[in-house]
Amino acid sequence: MKKIKFILGSLAVVAMMATVSCNKDEATDPVPEPEVKDGAVVVNELMTKDTLGLVYVDAQGDEADWSEFYNPGEKDINIGGYFIGDDGENTDDADKYEIPTDNAAATTIKAKGYLVIIWGAADAAGNDMEGIINDTIFCSSSLSAKKDKAVAIWDASGKLVDESEDFTANGPFGKLPDGKSLGRKTDGATTWEVIDVPTPGKKN
Repeated sequence: MKKIKFILGSLAVVAMMATVSCNKDEATDPVPEPEVKDGAVVVNELMTKDTLGLVYVDAQGDEADWSEFYNPGEKDINIGGYFIGDDGENTDDADKYEIPTDNAAATTIKAKGYLVIIWGAADAAGNDMEGIINDTIFCSSSLSAKKDKAVAIWDASGKLVDESEDFTANGPFGKLPDGKSLGRKTDGATTWEVIDVPTPGKKN
């Protein structure tokens, strides 16, 4: 009888230890990272009113708008010949800006890297800046949280690759405040948020 009691007691201890171990594992399970969006290139972050002058202040003394593109893949991607627009996927073809194809160094996004495009800057004569200048891509259109909607990018065949979240008053976060950016919660993730401290060309 004593032997049976000893065996039963040992089994109870083993069961208790297994329960504690399971509870411990449940408590320490890591929180899953936000899902990384599939696709070659993503619109990763943008700023419609850069009052901080984080990326570019033009010859007129005005801070330019900007958008950041991220390459989540393992290979470099040249976006020369791609198109960008500021009204999301509904941007009229006539309003899309074609990325120049004559400077691969300026238009190639390294694997896990970033590329920032300047919107709405002017030169010393007040003319819109457009094209590749000093290895930086300039788009003559500006980004407006009142008039535009979202930044989108299409490949050279015209297929939509990606677009940002709506940054207007109709979007999920409301009109993007001046001095703040709209970006993915982590680089390439599907979830977006308003960022108090923008990170152009850097990890979100």
